[in-house]
This record gives sequence, C-alpha cells and structure tokens, in this order.
Amino acid sequence: MLDRDKLLAEVATLYYEENLTQAEIAKKMFLSRPTISHMLTEAKKRGIVTITINHTHSDVFSIQNELEKKYGIETVLIADKNISSNNIKKELGILCAKFVESRIDNMNNIGLGWGTTVNEYVNKASFLSHPTLEIIPMIGGVGIHHTDLHSNHLAFRLSEKYNCQVSYFYAPVFAESIKMRDMFISSSLYQEIYQKGINVDLAILGVGNPIESSTYKLFGYFTDEEIKQLKNSPAIGDILGSFFDIDGNVVKIPLTERMVGINLEDIHKIKEKLIMASGIEKFPSILTLLKLNIINHLIIDKDLAQKLLESPV
Repeated sequence: MLDRDKLLAEVATLYYEENLTQAEIAKKMFLSRPTISHMLTEAKKRGIVTITINHTHSDVFSIQNELEKKYGIETVLIADKNISSNNIKKELGILCAKFVESRIDNMNNIGLGWGTTVNEYVNKASFLSHPTLEIIPMIGGVGIHHTDLHSNHLAFRLSEKYNCQVSYFYAPVFAESIKMRDMFISSSLYQEIYQKGINVDLAILGVGNPIESSTYKLFGYFTDEEIKQLKNSPAIGDILGSFFDIDGNVVKIPLTERMVGINLEDIHKIKEKLIMASGIEKFPSILTLLKLNIINHLIIDKDLAQKLLESPV
C-alpha cells in the first residue's frame, strides 16, 4: 500500500505541481495515459490530493450545488453581496437576465410576473433581437398607481429590450368585487391570455410574504380591514396574487376571491418556473413552494439560501 501511495503521490506531483500533461507523465513513467488518469482520480479519492478553490464566490457555488441536490431543483443562483436590500434585488435581476438570455434561443414565450424584484430583471435585461419570441403577463396589469411595476408595463418593456412580441392582460390584479372578477374571467380576452400564460416555456415570478410584501404596500390594494383578515388567516406566502398556507393550500378570504390571474393550481401546469426572492421574511413562502415541487429555478439572496440549507426538508 505504501508503494502504491508513493506512486500516486509522484503522479499527482508531476501533474499538479510540475504541470506535466497526462500524456507526458505516461511517457515518463512507461504507463498508458488512461492509467495516469485513473491514478489521478484515485489520488483525489484517497485524500492524497486535495483541491482548494481560492475564490470569493467558492462558498456560494457550494451552497448552490447543495441546495439543488437537497430540493431536487435544476438551478439555484445566489446573490451574495453584503449590500442593501434594494441593491440585492438588482443583483437578482442581473443573475436572472444572464440565466434567461443563456437559454432564450430555445424559447418561444416567456411569462412575466410583477413587482419590484421582477422589475429589476427587466431593468438588467440586455438589448437583443428575438422577433419570434412573445412575452406574456401572468397577472392582471391595469391600474393607476405605480404602473411601472404592473405586469403589462413590465412585459412591454421586456419586449422592447428583446425586440419581440408582447400580449397584454386586460384586467386589474384585484377586481373591485367578486362579481366584477367573474365578469373579467368570463371574457374572451381573459381566456386567451390565461391559455397563453399556462403554456409559456418559462414563467419568471416573484414570491412574497403577504403581510410584509413591498409590492402590496406600494400599490395600497388592501383596506385596513382586509389587512387584518390577512393577518388572522393562515396565509404565509403569495405568488401571482394567490395566497397559500404552510401546507400549500390556497387561502380563501374575501380579498383573495377578487384576484384576477394565474392561480396556484394553474402554476403547477407551467412547464418551467423561475422564482426570484430576497429577504428572510420570504423563507416560509419559498420553502412551501419547494415542497410543492413548483420551483425549477431559484434566484435568491445568501441569507435565504443559508436558511434553506439549514432547514429540514
């Protein structure tokens, strides 16, 4: 065994420290190149060779890989800079833009949510030309306050950047009454955008805590009484205006009955979902969506990533 260890150490030294190629080592030691390759692999498995990656992001890469394996999802990307919450959202936007644009040639349509985090993706998107691509808003996008965060406006801006087609969701996020909501969803305009929405190649969505969500605060959608109802309900998260409890059940209270958009059950039908989130208050929402197998791709901040890593599945 000692002779074997000595031989493995010699091969490893020639390869990693002397920078000889495997072919050069094989010639020098009168062995085949495949044998040298197997010996280098064995040296790592036996601990004779250990590799340390000296890079500021190496711990982030490790956490990303661990989360992908732990939760069985395709992609985890982490914004790890120790900066303000607004700038963290910008980092999430950059990561999202890079991810989407690396796959955009293989997509026919992209579904888009709403809010401050999705807005940062649109801000950071590159100027490209994909005339056959179509951007689809996934939730009602008609209103007079903070229109820059509405799904229709975000979809239009993204279509401008990607030089592509766009559809519009002709309805508010929350109708004024259940009767008005029923009127919207029975219209042909709604039915057409609904079908487009559940058939997108990739949906890019924000997720929130219904009480702490910056988007709802900005829009001022809820009355004091409705906020009280929310606080007293079992809702721990929301996505596209659908509120859910810790087990992923849809929470039904009067205000949720007015929501106009792709609901939680519909989201299950979408081929691929990319979820963006920052802030530790989003942890319960993200964990529940992971348990429901709703998330394919996850872009989050480092605090959320660490919390998910430490949490039991």
